[in-house]
Amino acid sequence: MSGRQNILVYGFSIFTMFFGSGNLVFPLQIGYQAGSQWLAGFAGLFLTGIILPFMGLFVIKLHKGDYVAFFGEAGSIARIIMPLFTLSLLGSFGVVPRCITVAHGGIGYIFPELPLAAFSLAFCGLCYIICLSDRYMISILGKWLTPVLLVSLTFLIILGIIKSPPTSALMMPLSQTSSFRVGFFQGYATMDLFAAFFFSSLVFKQIQAFMPSNATHQDIIKFALKPSLIGAGLLSLVYLGFVYLGAHYQFILSGASQESLLPSITSYLLGDRAALLIGIIVILSCLTTAVALNNIYARYLCTSFKLEGKAFPVVLLITTLISFAISLLDFKGIAGFLSPLLMISYPSLIALTFLSIILRGNRPLKITAFYGIMILVLVF
Repeated sequence: MSGRQNILVYGFSIFTMFFGSGNLVFPLQIGYQAGSQWLAGFAGLFLTGIILPFMGLFVIKLHKGDYVAFFGEAGSIARIIMPLFTLSLLGSFGVVPRCITVAHGGIGYIFPELPLAAFSLAFCGLCYIICLSDRYMISILGKWLTPVLLVSLTFLIILGIIKSPPTSALMMPLSQTSSFRVGFFQGYATMDLFAAFFFSSLVFKQIQAFMPSNATHQDIIKFALKPSLIGAGLLSLVYLGFVYLGAHYQFILSGASQESLLPSITSYLLGDRAALLIGIIVILSCLTTAVALNNIYARYLCTSFKLEGKAFPVVLLITTLISFAISLLDFKGIAGFLSPLLMISYPSLIALTFLSIILRGNRPLKITAFYGIMILVLVF
């Protein structure tokens, strides 16, 4: 492929990696809460849901794709603890069970009698089998599913804009400042800054592999920035559309659970059949994300604890069972479980990211800032 084609491929790949379960829910929720101040809500989300993950992508590129070296800037303890902590939240203790609840919400709107426990058990069983039997299924599903999902959501957003009530009809439950604050902290909940550290490592190494042997580190960074901008641009447009829909369709979202916001809007605009189709697409999208993260987390644990390859199925079973148990908290319960952990860890990681971009070396300052901010957040 040519350089431009590679840039587009990696740009769409970055969008695919970031567009997980929370991204289908939180922008709609921000719009619903912000009402007529939805632009302020989007501005808050843009900072923590787009700018921060983009900086996370960039800072790992500065460390030549080595996320362990980045965490090591905060000291030897953070070098060991933070990869385990962040991957645990991206894996069995956060994003994977959240994928299950969003997938259940996608189909549960049409089949409300389907219990979460039964759906989660089937989802986890399928996730475990796929992880063991066919890793290529994820790349195949991702290759074809992402364009379908993107086209479907784009069509839904455009139709929603065309049919939306006038802005004057919107309620204003929150002030402009409060709307910005909601968007800002919901950007934490996407956990995309965490994901950026690991996704950037993967993308950087792949770009490094096809670049000419005489390419410098600066050449690789310069090339890698272009697909990162494409991925961030696509996410921004989808987020903007979703926040708009959440604000302009408040009247049908009242009383809806967080995971059923998208099916509710789809059903209103296109009918139950279209909502069922979107639900199936959402299930497949959440499944590919869950399989990838569950696989990565289990393999990380095997590597960290120096377990043999034969132990992988057992470790994978344990991580899958944990995901099942956490998923029973439902989307709202998982958000409540994650919220304090993100509020404590995010500010420190934001500071470390900023300082690592601005400063070369000066490790004592980074360690002081990382732990100092964490202590302040714990106190207040």
